[in-house]
Amino acid sequence: MIKFINLVLLIIFIALVLIFTTQNHELVSVKFLELRSINLPISVIVFSAVIAGIFIGLIYHFYAVYKIRKELKTNNEKEKL
Repeated sequence: MIKFINLVLLIIFIALVLIFTTQNHELVSVKFLELRSINLPISVIVFSAVIAGIFIGLIYHFYAVYKIRKELKTNNEKEKL
């Protein structure tokens, strides 16, 4: 059931991002660390931020799962002794 809820929430989130990107296509100037300013659509900036957030979240998730599995394995080995 939780997987279904997660899937529905993901679909809603993707739909909202797609609606935002189609409605906001104006160019804005982007400057980062005093580097050359470039003009990009707002939708590209938001989409890039979303992808970066998903990527960082996945890295954290897989690290947390790895750490929990390692701890469980260590505890199981201690119990066998």
